[in-house]
Amino acid sequence: MIQDRMVDQEQPWDADRPREAQPQQADLSARLERLPVGHPSSPYRDDGTHKPPPPDLSKYELPIPEDPDLHAVEQPRFSPDGSWDYRGRHLTPEQSLAADRILTQRDANEGRDAEGNYGERGLTPAMRRIEDQLDHGHLVEDTEKFALKDPDSFKEKFADLIIRNPDKPYDELAHEIHDAIRYTFIFSTEGYTDSMWDTHRKAEAAGYELEVRRSSWTSPEYKGVNSRWLDPASGQLFEIQFHTQESWEAKQRTHQTYERIKDPRTPADELRTLREYQKRISQAVELPPGATDIPDYRREGR
Repeated sequence: MIQDRMVDQEQPWDADRPREAQPQQADLSARLERLPVGHPSSPYRDDGTHKPPPPDLSKYELPIPEDPDLHAVEQPRFSPDGSWDYRGRHLTPEQSLAADRILTQRDANEGRDAEGNYGERGLTPAMRRIEDQLDHGHLVEDTEKFALKDPDSFKEKFADLIIRNPDKPYDELAHEIHDAIRYTFIFSTEGYTDSMWDTHRKAEAAGYELEVRRSSWTSPEYKGVNSRWLDPASGQLFEIQFHTQESWEAKQRTHQTYERIKDPRTPADELRTLREYQKRISQAVELPPGATDIPDYRREGR
């Protein structure tokens, strides 16, 4: 069944409106180099020598099973009547139109205008302000590019929710797609746990309400913390993920695997191989001190 294939490792690769993001990688590297020795995010040890680079996760990879049908690039299909079909999902004209309306409001809540520019309002400018207040850590590179979930990926989830909840209003179903807007903060391994809590406090001080937090540092297939937040001003749910550089890179490496796991057409025997692949990559990620003690949280009534 479709719901049996859904996993928590949602990947932030699929925004469809790229925008030049800041800080650029070169700027970020320069900033890290200027940090004082002893700083948790500094690339240097206390004695002034360079810290070793993170392990090359490619050495831990297993080949991904070949399947020409699944490797083919598939495009969503829009019928003349307005219906939508993509990767085994279907939306009627009415359902597809409802999804488009919800996405338009989502885009406005994120903060960019019709030309893709930002002012002071919206979630992305707010996340940048939180980033500026952090003593350690930063938003992932290309945050603006990846903040918005791709419309067709959104419609995939929307279609799955309609199947499971045929009597629920569309607006309520859309509210359950909490990663329609997503942000990722990267922290050093040594300072990860303290920095994550610091970001929580700053998000709450900015007026956002934590609804759900799920720590996956003990998971065999995925490392990191995913949290769901509510913007009371707009009613928009959004996601914040917390990673180390290693756990973020592991997530990137298993993106294709994740996409095939959630595809309802992937055979059961292949699913086992794909999950073993994810475990192999995840095992290479160093656990930050205190990360396994981060508790899960669910706001009452959510």
